[in-house]
Amino acid sequence: MAGFNLKTFTKFNILFCLCLVLYFILSIYLLKYYQYDPISRDLISIMSIAKIYAAGDLGNAVNGYWGPMFSWLLVPIIYFNPTPQFTLFTTKILAIMVGFFTILGIGLLSRRFKLSTSIRIGILFASVFIVLFYVFGLNPVDLLLACFLIYYLYIIYSSNYPLTWYNGMLCGILGGLAFLTKSFALPFFLITFILFNLLHYFKDAELRKGTFKNLFLGLAVFFIISGLWGGVISEKYGYLTLGTSGEYNFKEIGPIQKDMGSPIWHGFIKPSNKEATSAWEDPTYLKLSSWSPLQSQNSFKHEINVISGNIIKTLTFLNEFSYFSLLIILFSLLFIIWQLKNNSLLKHHQIFFAFLTITMFIGLYVLIFVEFRYFYLVYFLITLMAGYFLQLLFKKPYCTREIKSILLVVFVASLMVMPLTGLLENKDGGENIYDLASTINDEYYIQGNIASNDGYMASLYMAYLWNSHYYGTSLRNWNNISDSELEKDLQDYNIDYYLYWGDSNYNSEVLVKYKEITQGKIEDLKIYRIKEKI
Repeated sequence: MAGFNLKTFTKFNILFCLCLVLYFILSIYLLKYYQYDPISRDLISIMSIAKIYAAGDLGNAVNGYWGPMFSWLLVPIIYFNPTPQFTLFTTKILAIMVGFFTILGIGLLSRRFKLSTSIRIGILFASVFIVLFYVFGLNPVDLLLACFLIYYLYIIYSSNYPLTWYNGMLCGILGGLAFLTKSFALPFFLITFILFNLLHYFKDAELRKGTFKNLFLGLAVFFIISGLWGGVISEKYGYLTLGTSGEYNFKEIGPIQKDMGSPIWHGFIKPSNKEATSAWEDPTYLKLSSWSPLQSQNSFKHEINVISGNIIKTLTFLNEFSYFSLLIILFSLLFIIWQLKNNSLLKHHQIFFAFLTITMFIGLYVLIFVEFRYFYLVYFLITLMAGYFLQLLFKKPYCTREIKSILLVVFVASLMVMPLTGLLENKDGGENIYDLASTINDEYYIQGNIASNDGYMASLYMAYLWNSHYYGTSLRNWNNISDSELEKDLQDYNIDYYLYWGDSNYNSEVLVKYKEITQGKIEDLKIYRIKEKI
């Protein structure tokens, strides 16, 4: 094999294995600090759905808003022990495994950028800490999406992509798995898969037949996977859909709904079904105001404002990931323009492909809503692009061995600032609430329909741990309600226990009618048994 060097090959693989060993050692160490952290209401919903799948209740488990893949991966592990506590712990273990395969994928994808051993290992070493932060500090579902897409890009970025007939099929499978993780993958895969196949098609006339075959097989497999799931959720909701998250989020950013916020902040709200922990388990059923950017001039301006605001947020996220991110993207654009002028665009196709991927990924998200965790794939690609430019710089005659070492250390260190800071700041998250929920359950055995005056996330987490149903807070648009309204809601929604956070006396005239079961033993929390009046 031309260019094969056994010594280099062996050295890289040994160092790569050491990075993976380091990842597992640090994962085991960090697990004790993060095992009780539910991360967000999103992840609580996904864990709850996994429990429903494990119970065999497919009618209530099937969900058009949350992709099923992460929940499906949990089911075989929790099948014989689907308790909330074990499911939470299993979620952490699954996240660690997703992180492991993500690092493996980054190692593979780095081959497409033809990086030197030192740069590849530097990137993979930094990726250990980046992935650890994503595993423990943020929703791991987005990491699972990035994991599938990394392997998809590894295949589609290859110059030899058209030579193997099953490459397109593999892309279709990975795209389908990504879609089952988050419905965002549907437009992203279709746009990028068709685009990259077109680029391969025009790149080499002799390989066009292979490219066309891969395009056809890839789309066929992807449409089969997405179509089957679309049929299942369409049957449940009674209308044709491939996912409801995009529609919900688009409505929520509308000119009317944006000021009102999600319906979960408008007082008590019944959980999605009889097995659901909360209404957030399937936001498809939440009622929001419809709108269209084309319905009026003001609506169009509103969408422009949404996009511009999301672009600014995204630039902030990129800068949070690394202070060099924006510089790398700008340099990539200038590099591509320079390649176009010199008719050498496909000579360095890795940068062109990565830049297109980043553009499409960000472009789809900024239309509606953005969060830092959405852009894991973008961050990994920026890292690889930076490594590519660093390698070009290393080839310059003025770049001595000492300069190379300094630049590589600075590069790797810059990538580790954000994850290390995040890991230190977020440790022990959720442990106090977990312990409090366990203590309350041991002493008072609370179960049933739960509501609260405030503290949505803490109350939701405890309701999940109690195998109960959380009806939300009594606040309406973050304002307290009257005594008569609270009393009516407690009865109408058949609330069993009302959690009262804080030491204020608001609504005390109503609550004094019910038994407070803790007798003041818990600081800043009273629990009223609504079915037992004094």
